[in-house]
Amino acid sequence: NTNNKSNESIAGIAPTSVKAASGVVYQLFPQEKFVLDFRTVRPSTSDNDIVFCIPAAFTGHDNKIDGVFICNGVIGNGNAINHELGGAMAIENGQGKLLATNKGATLTQQFLESVQKVKGSLFQQFLIVHNGSPAVFRDQSKFQRRAIGLTKQGSFKIFESDKATTFSTFNNDLASLGVTEALYFDMGAWDEGWYRHATTGKTITIGLDKSQTLRQSNWLVLKRVKST
Repeated sequence: NTNNKSNESIAGIAPTSVKAASGVVYQLFPQEKFVLDFRTVRPSTSDNDIVFCIPAAFTGHDNKIDGVFICNGVIGNGNAINHELGGAMAIENGQGKLLATNKGATLTQQFLESVQKVKGSLFQQFLIVHNGSPAVFRDQSKFQRRAIGLTKQGSFKIFESDKATTFSTFNNDLASLGVTEALYFDMGAWDEGWYRHATTGKTITIGLDKSQTLRQSNWLVLKRVKST
């Protein structure tokens, strides 16, 4: 199988960078041939199948995942839908889909069970671009920002700002860079992630703060397709 050969020759991810009109520089991590997975047990940097790992949903003061989630067919926090978070990511067979959850109304028992049945995953987050339009938040705080964006070409890329910026700047930048849907990730003190270098395979740490890494409770990863 030629696909498996080419997968094995890719040691990791080669990020690119782009400067938005705001002056913020974004590092872009493309999904490419890798598959998405959601984890509630900390992924190990020694797992060579994983090429990218970042915290996904928010972690509450109780150290639990904020909102309902599904991890490979197992529903967690089933009665704790967060109605303030406008979005979610569903992952089925390694492919992602970003959803507008309409204040949680989309996340019916029936819908959650449909994701569960196919052993899929799901987590809640802010939807910061929808149908090409940037979401408007009152929050004017400045943090390093990270999100997964669906491009007009139909591919997913993770965008990470090089410095602290507001949601307003971030959301507008993503929309102006041709992102049609974008879902935010947990940042601030929880922002530590890593990726595997494209040629050396060495792990490179990302995130500016990294002070609450131990309290991270869930992760989005990109991993190699297992050769059959």
